[in-house]
Amino acid sequence: MRLQSTNFYFYSYIFITLGITLNFILDAPQSHAITELSRHESPQFTFNKIDHNFNSEFAILAQENVMASKLPVLPEVVNLVKNFEGFRASAYIDTSGLPVIGYGQTRINGKTVRLGQYITQAQADVALEQELYHIQRLVKTKVKVELNPYQLGALSSLVYNAGTIVITNSTLARKLNAGDYAGAAKEFPRWNKANQGGKLVVFPGLTKRRLAEQKLFLTNSEQVISNK
Repeated sequence: MRLQSTNFYFYSYIFITLGITLNFILDAPQSHAITELSRHESPQFTFNKIDHNFNSEFAILAQENVMASKLPVLPEVVNLVKNFEGFRASAYIDTSGLPVIGYGQTRINGKTVRLGQYITQAQADVALEQELYHIQRLVKTKVKVELNPYQLGALSSLVYNAGTIVITNSTLARKLNAGDYAGAAKEFPRWNKANQGGKLVVFPGLTKRRLAEQKLFLTNSEQVISNK
């Protein structure tokens, strides 16, 4: 199940011009999210069908003419997302109420998923890695402190599932940007609730995923990725 939050999409290992990026934005997928409502000690989450911030975030990237990072997506991150999302070759309606396919994606190659659509696992693999690659770029523009590859990967997985609010307006983001890495890591498990029948419910699958992402975030690495 994907609380689909962010679907984003073309590998790019060269400089991306403003025109090309704007063209990408027009085709950028919409997303769903579990969204943090409280900024205090008892956070609550709700399920959003669409993360309206995503297209605007890439509009900002276009305006700033951000260069594409050549940092590849870690296999650990790809596998984590695959394991928790699961693969479906045919489109279906997920808990967001939207048709999804592959690894819970609402758009493939810039096109909205339709019921009756099919995809091979190889095609879904490529689309997923492209999406995670672009999420990494977005995370790097929002995080003001240095990250190692595992921290970047863990945040990218969380954003893929929960939405851009995780890195733009959350307790996790504020602690991380203040340099409190340990405090930010403790915030991962709090993103485990979604709206079910009008009530906020803990999803065991989300709890397991958050703990896996937290473990990845806390993985040591000598490599440092600058936010500049």
